[in-house]
Amino acid sequence: MGILVLVAAIGMFNSEPVAEFVKEGNGNPIYRFVYVEDCETGKRASGFAFAPMGSVVLKQVNHDGTVGKVCES
Repeated sequence: MGILVLVAAIGMFNSEPVAEFVKEGNGNPIYRFVYVEDCETGKRASGFAFAPMGSVVLKQVNHDGTVGKVCES
């Protein structure tokens, strides 16, 4: 069972949406828990949203320590 979870995680981290998320991020390794429903993966004015199951649960913190809007056009 553990091997399947590991294989799934590696597959997910090598996916195109994750690669784009890393490229579009601000480089800050700090995240905050948020919850936004009805969000699709993609670039927006508020940043790149990675929402593989239709919702966002982590938001990258800005360099000034603030957490901006999530999944807004």
